[in-house]
Amino acid sequence: MEYSQKKIKELVAENYVFASVLYYLGIEYYEFAEDSLEKVCKTKKVDLNYVVSELEKINQNEEIENIRLLSFPIDLVITYLKHAHFIFIKKDLPFLVKLVNKLNSISPDLAPVEREIKDVFPLFVEDFVHHIYEEEDTLFEYISQLKAIEDKKKNPSAFFYKYPNFNMQKFAIDHEVHDDEMKGIRFLMDQYPVDQESPLNVKVLFSELERFEDKLKVHAKIENEVLFPKALMLEKSVRKKFDSLIRLN
Repeated sequence: MEYSQKKIKELVAENYVFASVLYYLGIEYYEFAEDSLEKVCKTKKVDLNYVVSELEKINQNEEIENIRLLSFPIDLVITYLKHAHFIFIKKDLPFLVKLVNKLNSISPDLAPVEREIKDVFPLFVEDFVHHIYEEEDTLFEYISQLKAIEDKKKNPSAFFYKYPNFNMQKFAIDHEVHDDEMKGIRFLMDQYPVDQESPLNVKVLFSELERFEDKLKVHAKIENEVLFPKALMLEKSVRKKFDSLIRLN
């Protein structure tokens, strides 16, 4: 049976990732579980062929490889990471919040764990968003300023006066220590057994949480293995040129 004639719940059961794709296209799967994709697209006035094409893309690997990013200049690496931040905050997290709020098992034994997930997840989101914006305002801004000096678009004296104690190596070490941001969420997930009999909403939520964690791991790896080595080299180069300038004066 082709996608258009399948019920939404059948599509999502076939591939849990379809739930997020439909959500991004304006279709909240849990609101139309019993309807066919074709019917929902007509109701929501969404182009059916476009929706089908987006679902078919799921099996394609569209991830940018670290090896390609290594060849990018540092300002493009930052642009790539900022775009990932945008996707995390504007797409992934809102969908996860909706799924967490929909968490409602029929098992009384799991009710305490569900309540804890609902209590903890907003705190995780708040901390995560704060971390993202702090990283952009401090680390990314610092690196961008270094790049501007390297490109002779900024005065190095004013820069080093503004950042007298910023040390890229220390920042990189601290960053690696704090990489595991989903540790608490994963602990709660481990207390909640998911099997074939679990509600579809629960399966989708746990699948999306695992996928989000995988995205964060890839993101952290790019920062640790691509951004920081480039930034350390850039910082060293700029400091060396600045020290030479000081000696000449």
